[in-house]
Amino acid sequence: MPKHRLTLPSSSWPEDLRNRFERHPLTTAQRTRLAGALGRWLKISQDLGACSRDVSRETWLERTEGLSQEIRNAVRQALAIAFPNAAASLYKEDNRRTERPDKREQLRATIARSLARFPDDWRAAAKPLLHVDDSEIGDGILVQASASSTIKRRLEAAALHFDFYRARDLAVDITPTSVRIKLREDQSRVESGDRRLGGVAVDIAALSGLAPAIWPTRSWLWLMTARDRFKKLAHQHGSRNASRSIDAAELRAAGQQLLDKADVFHAAAQNRRELIAAHTKARTALTMILLAEAPVRITSCAEIELRSSLLDDLAGLCLDASATKEGDVDRRAFSATLIDAIGRYVRLHRAVVAAQAETRLFVGERGGPIKGAQLSKCLGDFTDPVFKVRVTPHAVRHSVGNFIVATAPEEAGLASVILNHSSGAVTPDYTRRAGQIVASRRLGAATTSNAAELRADTTPITSRKSIKRRRSKAPAKSPRDIKDYQGAVPGSCANPNRGT
Repeated sequence: MPKHRLTLPSSSWPEDLRNRFERHPLTTAQRTRLAGALGRWLKISQDLGACSRDVSRETWLERTEGLSQEIRNAVRQALAIAFPNAAASLYKEDNRRTERPDKREQLRATIARSLARFPDDWRAAAKPLLHVDDSEIGDGILVQASASSTIKRRLEAAALHFDFYRARDLAVDITPTSVRIKLREDQSRVESGDRRLGGVAVDIAALSGLAPAIWPTRSWLWLMTARDRFKKLAHQHGSRNASRSIDAAELRAAGQQLLDKADVFHAAAQNRRELIAAHTKARTALTMILLAEAPVRITSCAEIELRSSLLDDLAGLCLDASATKEGDVDRRAFSATLIDAIGRYVRLHRAVVAAQAETRLFVGERGGPIKGAQLSKCLGDFTDPVFKVRVTPHAVRHSVGNFIVATAPEEAGLASVILNHSSGAVTPDYTRRAGQIVASRRLGAATTSNAAELRADTTPITSRKSIKRRRSKAPAKSPRDIKDYQGAVPGSCANPNRGT
C-alpha cells in the first residue's frame, strides 16, 4: 500500500514558485523545513480543490486549522517567500495594538510607591513637585518637565539609596559621605561580577537629576562631578574623532553583509520576536548603506516618507524643506546597490512589522515611526564590535567630508554642498583639513618607501605607558582594572581599606 504523503515534492510545484523558493537565501536546514511547509500548503490546496495562489491571512488560517502552531508558522514563512506580495497580509493582524493601562495612573502609583521609601523631609519637599493632577493642568513641575520613564528611574535610584542607608543605621540623606559608602559596596559587587559598572553610572546620573530639583538650595557640585566621572568610566567607546576615520565604502560594505544576514535570519524566524530581530538588523543595514551613499542628517533619515520622499522607482530621494535643518529641498540620486537594499527592506522585512497605515520608510518594533536617536543607537551598537569604534551618523558625514577634501583638495567647497550645510562657513574648515590629510598621506608614503629601501622594521614597540593606557580603557573585569570609586566623590580617600 503506497505511503500517504502530507506534502507535494518540489518536482510537482509550479515552476515559478519553485524558482522563487530556490533563489531565496536559506541554509540547508531552513530549506528542508520550509520546502516541506510549502509542499504541505500545495497539498492541502490540491485536496480541497482550492487555488494554491489564493494566499491571504484568512486562507492561511482556514487551511492550516488543526495543525500545530509550529507547522502553521512554517507554512506562513514559506508563503511569504513564495508570494512576497502577500507577506504584509499574512502578518497584518499581528501588528494590532492592544489597549494599554492609563499611563498617568501608572505614574501616580509609581510615585506613591517610591515616595513611601523616602525620609520625611525628602518626601515633603518632593511631593508637590511630583503631583499628578487629574486634569493635567496642575501637574507638579517635575511631572511637566520630565518623561514618565525618567521620573521612575530617578525615584527608584533615590529610593534604593535611602533603603541602603536605612538598613545600615546611617543618616538617611544624600551626602558625600553616604554616597561614598554606597559606592564602596558597589565597587566590591562590580569586582565580583554581581553588578555592572554601567548600572552604577545610571544610578549616580539619576541621583544628580533628582536631588538638585528637590533641594535647589543645597550644593550638589560634588554629585555632578561624580556623575561625569562615572559616565566616562562606563562608556568604553571610541571618541567621535576616532569614528570619523571609518571609510564610507567600508561602512557600506558592512551594511551589505548585515543585510544578507538579516535575510537569513528572516527566513529562519519561527515567531514574531525573531522576525522583529531580523527587521532590526535589516533596518540598521539600510541605514548604514543609505548614510554612506547619501549622508543626510539622521533626523531627516528617520523622517523619510515611503510614498512622498522616495521616487517611485526608488532611484532617488527628495526631502522637502520642512524635513531639513537648513529649510531647503534636498535631492539625492541612489546607486543600484542602495535601490536593491531599499527594495529588500521594504518588501521582506518592513512588510511584516509596519502598521497598515504607516508611511515612514523606517519603522520601530511596534510598526510605528522611529526616532533618529534610536537609528543612531542601532548603528553604534553594530559598528562598535565590527570596527572597534562606535560610529555615529554625524561621524559618517565627517568621513564623507574628509574623503572629498583628501581626494580633491581644490574642490573642498563641494563638501558643504554634498553635506547640505546651511552656509559656506564650514568650507574653510574642510579646506584647512585637506592640507593636513594630504600632508599626512605623503609623510606615511615616504616613511614606508624609505623603510622598504633600508629593509627596516617600522613596527612600533609597545611601551609600558601604552600598556597602562589600554588597560585603563578596557572594560572593567577585575579589581586591577577598576579605579577606586572613592575618587569619584571629591574629598574621598584613595584607599578603600581605610575607615569611613
